[in-house]
Amino acid sequence: MSPISDTHQHDSKSDKEAGIRKIGDSVARKEDSRFVRGGGQYSDDINKPAQCFAVFVRSAHAHGIIRAINSKEACKVEGVVAVLTGQDYADDGYGPVIHRAIEGDPIDYRKPAFGEEDPAAIQIDQWPLPFDKVRHVGEPVAMVIAESRAVAESAAELVEVQIEALPAVTDVAQAASSQAALVHDQAPENLCIHQLRGDAEMTSAALSGSDFVVAGTFSVPRITGAQMEPRSGIGEYDHKRDQFIVTAGCQGVHRYRDMIASALRTEKERVRVVCPDVGGGFGPRGHVNPEFVALAWAAKRLGRPVKWTSTRTEAFISDWQGRDMVLEGELGVTAEGRINAYRLRVLANNGAHTICYAPVANLSRLITTVYDIAVASLDLRVYLTNTVPVLPYRAAGRPETHYALERLIDMAAVKTGLDRYEIRRRNLIAKDAMPFRTAMGMLYDVCAFEEALDRAAELCDWRGFERRRAESTKISKLRGIAIVPFVETPVGAPFEMARVDISPDGETVIYAGTQNHGQGHETTYAQVLSDLLGIPFENISLAGGDTEKLPVGGGTHSDRSMRMLGTLLYQISQDIIEKLRPVAANLLQVQADELTFLDGRFHMEGRGQSVAVLDAAAAYSEFHEDSRKLTSEADLQGRIRAFPYGAAAAEVEIDPETGELTVLNLCIVEDSGTQVNPMIVEGQVHGGIVQGVGQAIGECLIYEPDTGQVLSGSFLDYMMPRADQFPTFEVASVESPTEGNPLGIKAGGEAGTVPALAVIANAIMDALSAYGIEHLDMPFTAANIWNGIRKAEK
Repeated sequence: MSPISDTHQHDSKSDKEAGIRKIGDSVARKEDSRFVRGGGQYSDDINKPAQCFAVFVRSAHAHGIIRAINSKEACKVEGVVAVLTGQDYADDGYGPVIHRAIEGDPIDYRKPAFGEEDPAAIQIDQWPLPFDKVRHVGEPVAMVIAESRAVAESAAELVEVQIEALPAVTDVAQAASSQAALVHDQAPENLCIHQLRGDAEMTSAALSGSDFVVAGTFSVPRITGAQMEPRSGIGEYDHKRDQFIVTAGCQGVHRYRDMIASALRTEKERVRVVCPDVGGGFGPRGHVNPEFVALAWAAKRLGRPVKWTSTRTEAFISDWQGRDMVLEGELGVTAEGRINAYRLRVLANNGAHTICYAPVANLSRLITTVYDIAVASLDLRVYLTNTVPVLPYRAAGRPETHYALERLIDMAAVKTGLDRYEIRRRNLIAKDAMPFRTAMGMLYDVCAFEEALDRAAELCDWRGFERRRAESTKISKLRGIAIVPFVETPVGAPFEMARVDISPDGETVIYAGTQNHGQGHETTYAQVLSDLLGIPFENISLAGGDTEKLPVGGGTHSDRSMRMLGTLLYQISQDIIEKLRPVAANLLQVQADELTFLDGRFHMEGRGQSVAVLDAAAAYSEFHEDSRKLTSEADLQGRIRAFPYGAAAAEVEIDPETGELTVLNLCIVEDSGTQVNPMIVEGQVHGGIVQGVGQAIGECLIYEPDTGQVLSGSFLDYMMPRADQFPTFEVASVESPTEGNPLGIKAGGEAGTVPALAVIANAIMDALSAYGIEHLDMPFTAANIWNGIRKAEK
């Protein structure tokens, strides 16, 4: 189905001389030169004439009724422009943010999820500055605006907020209790989703008929994004155009525009969102935060631009967070190691507001992952708590479900006496079974799970491990190994748009509805267009991050960007070729249907005559008096499904005297379909590994159970992964293009993260098996490992 099969018979040397870059070339990233020279422009780098500065007063209570906000002393401070509250906001006629918690996913908040008697997924709108109740520590309750940030900070300390404290719930066990305080009255029992999937009766029967049943409870702790760039933004109001303008680093300006417009009760066209360079997204920056709505409102009210930049302390108590699930699983297997049935119960902590349900939606589709498990059932419950809302974090929901199932398979291997690699291979969905529909209804298309697992076993030298374990034993160390196959289900916003403009001088601009924040879009999009149209790579630039450049855009998340934009750029390329065909025919004095397009030129067969695409583009305006510029745009409605997959292996060593963990080796085999730029794909895999393993070995955001205070609210307490904790990664690829889109692209940004929790946990448990330890909870810090060993010794 590849559209470029006819055009890839080319001379790579001549292509490079002509400036053409092909799909599959490892081209150095265009954007890197700007960044390494300090030329990046982030939100906090931007300043506006006559701007003032905002500081938010935040709740010190996790739950309580706002009785009064006294700003008299703060208003007396010289340089203070205003102190605004949620009541001021409501009095001005504005409303809550209407988040799209569900975006075409299986769970629909507008109707019962499964039958009329099942509860619906609840969506509750969020006030940017609450005026009735606070629902988590760090929720903004007032906004101090001054001529300088220092003045605003000083004045904010003088604002007195009287809150009548209420009991707080911080985890799902508390939230599910019949005695728990309600976070929102609209969510009885704090339950916002209860979803049942699969056949519970058949699963119970199959488990009863199994030779062995293994069970376990697996906690995936909460983490924060910890992006390099703190959140920052500027609100403006253009009185002439009657338009709000918000500048903010984010993962998609159009979603921010729509959410801000919903709160300001205005048309989308009256809100413009601009996104400069972004220092990290990872999911939490895909949905608008309340501060950005408040900035836009304050700018109109005051008639001046209003700027705000988060501190790191604020970030730990107000940035959207990730993960936080408890998974209880039971796995039935035969004596030969075949999986009979799988039952999973999931309790997910959604935080204080229903911002997004993507993590649990992803999990619910994928509980059987890569395995041929005919009978399975899921009981999913999502609770509200008095904590910061949870949003998608890299690979949302997929690391969690792989972690639970892969831990159970390792436990089943011990029960049956089978090799852990062998038991997995016996249960993988076979390549010749594709397309394969899972027990949860997913239809896999092109997957070679066995090949990926076998290749990973080779890379990690699975068969030679016992020799290496013996070497570690000689020096009183514990060594463990694990291997884990995985599959992804990238989804994301079900719409996208792009436009390409080519000027007479050959300058080509791609306008994309996605948002580049580290993925290399400036490079890869240019590669695709350079290949498809034969335009020199250096001629092509990327424009995005501004709602006025395109009316629609889906943003960048869920491994969707290259798949969506690649498809659109293919469609646009075909349209441009057809628009230029009659122009080229005129230049060559032939009929248009006599021309073929190959490697960037229109060819006249049999005569050896041709014209380059940019020569035809330069003449385009002569044939179209109403247009000086060649342009083409395309949009997509719906998702482009794909199933990237692979396998990962890890080897670790533990010092039993200290609990110190060393990751000795980590290799991964991944199939992301057609790789536009293999170097960038490998870099994305490296980053995903570090984020996944980083959580396994240390990242953990801890709330005090009774008060809801964040106990790991700084980098002194929250362990960020360091370079010296990781070995050199081995990354290999199995490239099998999907037929689901013209370029055969699957996705490559989350492959490192999906198996990371499972492969590290299983390697550690294998090392600790010498002490009879079957399970420890994350994070696997030296202290936790040391305590586990000491407990086992007793």
